[in-house]
Amino acid sequence: MVENERQPADFCAILDHRGRNQLRHWISHVFSRLQHPAQPAPTKKTLARGRGNRYSMETPRIRGISWTPLPETLDTQDTMKQFLSDRILKAARSVYSALIERNPSLIRDRKHHLKTYRQCSTGKELVDWLLTLNDSLQSRSQAVGMWQVLVDEGILVHVKQELNFQDREAQFYRFLEAEFSLNHTTNEKDSEEELQEGLSFLVQMGPDALLTMILRKCPSQRTEEDLEVIYEELLHIKAVAHLSSSVRKELAAVLVFESHAKAGTVLFSQGDKGTSWYIIWKGSVNVITHGKGLVTTLHEGDDFGQLALVNDAPRAATIILREDSCHFLRVDKQDFIRILKDVEANTVRLEEHGKSVLVLEKSSGSNSANQGASCNSNKYTVMSGTPEKILEHLLENVRLDTNSNDPIDPCMSDFLLTHTVFMPSSSLCPALQHQYPLPDASVR
Repeated sequence: MVENERQPADFCAILDHRGRNQLRHWISHVFSRLQHPAQPAPTKKTLARGRGNRYSMETPRIRGISWTPLPETLDTQDTMKQFLSDRILKAARSVYSALIERNPSLIRDRKHHLKTYRQCSTGKELVDWLLTLNDSLQSRSQAVGMWQVLVDEGILVHVKQELNFQDREAQFYRFLEAEFSLNHTTNEKDSEEELQEGLSFLVQMGPDALLTMILRKCPSQRTEEDLEVIYEELLHIKAVAHLSSSVRKELAAVLVFESHAKAGTVLFSQGDKGTSWYIIWKGSVNVITHGKGLVTTLHEGDDFGQLALVNDAPRAATIILREDSCHFLRVDKQDFIRILKDVEANTVRLEEHGKSVLVLEKSSGSNSANQGASCNSNKYTVMSGTPEKILEHLLENVRLDTNSNDPIDPCMSDFLLTHTVFMPSSSLCPALQHQYPLPDASVR
């Protein structure tokens, strides 16, 4: 080794000032590229598309009001939608293959009202056959939901292009064989496993498809079973969680399904006449006013549009879809006002010092005549109130002369089971002593 040769202490020591600056610039550039991948340079054609393209260089504007583009979210949604479509297609292939192999006679020419429909099956026969494939299917409506998944995907098509699958003899459906080929699995065991896997997936997808199908129906055409399905869904929606069961049942009878495909769609504009109340079932919307711009964003379970209906006033804001494929549950003004009046007519509020301390609602299932006047208290259900007032109401109306055959007020049972959440024993005992004071020890 040459005597005057020096070993550098580190890599940066061999770089002069200019070299270190270049190194820093290169590292910054690499990290920037990693965090923000380069987009292809816009062409004249791309720029010419202008405002209509949500991926264009300029933020699109709808009626002069900008909406929030979500390209990354939309890409994720598109990927998930494609994934689900692929799984549905795979399940459909397995089901169709099983149908052809095990019961090919279900697909044949049908005559109805002097007209022949080529190579189709009836809705009832398809439901009957599906119930024989899987023991886990508990009802015909469950099987209807599974077929509805294939109808929604365009794999199973009604001969008259109707959107709802119907469990009837006179409703004919055919598979679009051009959409998918038969399974050519040579191994019988593998074929059966694929079939059961496909059926399990359709069982999971069925309830949502069935609910959407029911909501698409005209309210006057909904059956009691349909109303029960909608009611069960309303139990899980935040916007109606505070409503009584009777109000939710009324809503189930009048709700209308409404969907919009594209982000940026204006649902209604500020100043428009109020015609409906909306609940967001899927997706999100931006709330925009002329003076403040974007006020807030509403998501699944939120509602909007009540104010204009209650006050009979113009819309106070503009509602714009924030993403693609938004679904809404809509209540039209006439039904909304009627239900609101029913609620007000059947509601009793007790106020103290300007604040509501107890809210009672008249029960739709009032007592039978043979229970007499002593059961009048059970005609009202406690909706809300302070713990002390709820307890006071229940104790004032409790029947001490009841026998084991008399029905128990469900509100009393609920209170006894859950009181520790809002009224611990340390508060309950003094309240009970106040209602039932002990006799003075000196008076004996």
